[in-house]
Amino acid sequence: MKFSEITKVTRSPNYRVNVGWKYLHEHINKNRNPAFDPDPDFQRGHIWTPEQKIAYVEFKIRGGYGSDVIQTNCPGWMNDFRGPYELVDGKQRLSAVLDFLEDKIKAFGHYYSEFEDRLPSNAEFIWCVNDLPTRKDVLVWYVELNTGGTPHTQEEINKVKEMIEGEK
Repeated sequence: MKFSEITKVTRSPNYRVNVGWKYLHEHINKNRNPAFDPDPDFQRGHIWTPEQKIAYVEFKIRGGYGSDVIQTNCPGWMNDFRGPYELVDGKQRLSAVLDFLEDKIKAFGHYYSEFEDRLPSNAEFIWCVNDLPTRKDVLVWYVELNTGGTPHTQEEINKVKEMIEGEK
């Protein structure tokens, strides 16, 4: 077998931009035609608990690396923008950050509006836009993006937390 013979996954987005959390609302709500849909029908629901959202926001504010890519699709991107413009991957992360920015959840015991200084420079998303032409293409890409791993169970996390306690 040759690596070159393996069927490739859906092409990666060719448009990427770093968007600081401070500018997230502005980026999402720009005078866009079509408007951005953060919750297309193929997305799963909002499944992160408030505690998970807080943990993610705090991880990123503390300088945590990774888990910062938002994948979207808009047929005709940078041409005729015919749309629809939809969120494909990153719903839970995006929702967590928006909830923090809108003072719906706290980080480190404080709402966003209570912080006196600027967000750290790593508090940003890498916003990617693909321009897949058909709904079927987008659905295939969604499945490809969301079937590559298995989340840890709480039991698995608790095991490692107990190991950490044992190292004190």
